[in-house]
Amino acid sequence: MKSSKRSLFGLTLLSLCAIGADRPRRLPPVLPPANVAAPLDATPLVTRDFERVLRQTLDELDRQSIQSAVEPPAATDPRADSGEPADASMRRLQNVLRPQTGLQSDRFTAALDRYLAPQLESQPEMAIRRLPTTETQLPQLPADLLGSDTAVSNATPTTQPLIDVDRPHIEPAPIVLHDPGLDFSPMPLDPDACYHDSGREAWVYDAKHDVPTQHPWVEWGRIWYGDGITPRGRDLFGPMNLVRPKFYVYGDFRTGIQAGRNAGGRADNWANRLNLDMDLQITDTERFHAFVGPLDKQNRFTRWEVIDGDLRYRNEMNLTPATAFFEGDLGVMLGALGNQSSPFELPISAGLMPLLFQNGIWMEDAVSGIAFALPAKHSRLLNWANFDVSFFAVFDQLNSPAFADNSDAQAFGTAWFIEAYGGYIETGYAYLNHRNDDSLSYHNATFSFTRRYFDRISNSVRVIVNAGQDRAKADRTADGGLLLVENSWITAAPLTVVPYANFFYGWDRPQSVARAGISGGILRNTGINFDTDGLNGFATLDTSAADTAGGSVGVDLIGDDLDRQLLLELSYLTPHGDRAIARGDQYAIGARYQFPISNATLLRFDVMHGWREGDDDVYGTRMEFRWKF
Repeated sequence: MKSSKRSLFGLTLLSLCAIGADRPRRLPPVLPPANVAAPLDATPLVTRDFERVLRQTLDELDRQSIQSAVEPPAATDPRADSGEPADASMRRLQNVLRPQTGLQSDRFTAALDRYLAPQLESQPEMAIRRLPTTETQLPQLPADLLGSDTAVSNATPTTQPLIDVDRPHIEPAPIVLHDPGLDFSPMPLDPDACYHDSGREAWVYDAKHDVPTQHPWVEWGRIWYGDGITPRGRDLFGPMNLVRPKFYVYGDFRTGIQAGRNAGGRADNWANRLNLDMDLQITDTERFHAFVGPLDKQNRFTRWEVIDGDLRYRNEMNLTPATAFFEGDLGVMLGALGNQSSPFELPISAGLMPLLFQNGIWMEDAVSGIAFALPAKHSRLLNWANFDVSFFAVFDQLNSPAFADNSDAQAFGTAWFIEAYGGYIETGYAYLNHRNDDSLSYHNATFSFTRRYFDRISNSVRVIVNAGQDRAKADRTADGGLLLVENSWITAAPLTVVPYANFFYGWDRPQSVARAGISGGILRNTGINFDTDGLNGFATLDTSAADTAGGSVGVDLIGDDLDRQLLLELSYLTPHGDRAIARGDQYAIGARYQFPISNATLLRFDVMHGWREGDDDVYGTRMEFRWKF
């Protein structure tokens, strides 16, 4: 058995050697010198017959030079009278006759060197006469040699001279040995461009430096953005879903001082907000998450405020979690139980969880319920490159101006995100069911399309429609709709200079599916003059969109190093129906400037002034310090 294995190994090795063997290379054609006309009666030194005879002769000479001793030079050879010792001459000739390698091409070149060696002596004409000039003068070739790659089989000898040594124009110089440079085409690049600088390669690594990273307050388990290879997890739920536990507590701290007036009156305060996210990751796809704001309660923050000239302290501390939920991939979990990889993808979440759709316009709230999604799908029939589908059911904690309390209603719906037709589509539907009064239940649907036009305008058109409340029109809390058109101009500096123009038209009382009070109104993304700061109660124009129309025009200026931002904006709205909350036209100018102090801290400044027809003007200035961890 061992000998057969050795034989098989030997045959395999010989086969590989045969496959990789070097094949003989043909001599390049001998071209006449440039700008030199050949004589009309000239006979090429290298002809097909000569080449055939030469190859046969060289193979035989090569074979004889290896197997037998070299004969001493003839008496007519000039070297015979040179006085050179016989042994020295023998060693010199052996070096000439012996091929340097086993490759056929190199053996041929070595044999050709031996064949042309006499031409280098003092009497080249005598050396040429010593060469065989007809096939009849060739040595007898063995039969196996005639079948090799370098011999011509079945050749008929001829007595016709192959080399005419009496012709004065025949010189040995036209015989050109094989030039290895002809194996490849000319280099297309300048050789100087191929200069290799090893120091330049090392510079790529020497120039690297640590990027400052703010680590969480609490960091148990794996390090946040740690280096090295991730350690192997524990097999508790199956080898396909290993447990790698870690626990983080991270968030940010915000403190801001404001002076001004909002829609509710004077708002001079120093408020503080602490956001804490607590994340317990079990596997790579499953985790428990909770969020708590220890310094706020019911959208009011712990603060010092000035009321009628008196400085008062408001304690709004509260440890009740705002969110607490579980999320994971059902496909991964079921696959791990069956000792296999995920058979399908089905992300799920359950508990008091945040739901945010369409940049928070259609829905932004923390609700009690369940949700799941079908991610990364495509449709060849509809020409959809990629789409995600989410389904949700809300059982409690639904905040909306359409209902008096956050426990009044339930919601069941779906949201779609589709990449198609040169842009992306966001659409969704939800049915909101009032627990105790069916007349307040209604349907909420949305559709938006976003794409870029002419490589200059980024445009988004969004529609939200409410319908279905079975009440008198004056008593309905959610009906009508909202049209939003958002535009930004792509300039020559698209990252640092971004002009924008956003417009809206609302009729009756449009509502989001769910909207936490701290997230602002449905017009929050229309501009900074409609956006709440989420801390001090900064002044804004009317954000309800109830029977109003308007918009914002501004420019977003960002530093060359993307390290600072300046926003300048002009806003306007006007009522057009009897359901409007605004009593008249409203105008505002506003500005925002923010820049980082470090990788974890920043400063932000806001200023605005709003003129409201039929109401007191609103205005304010504020400064905020934010620390992320």
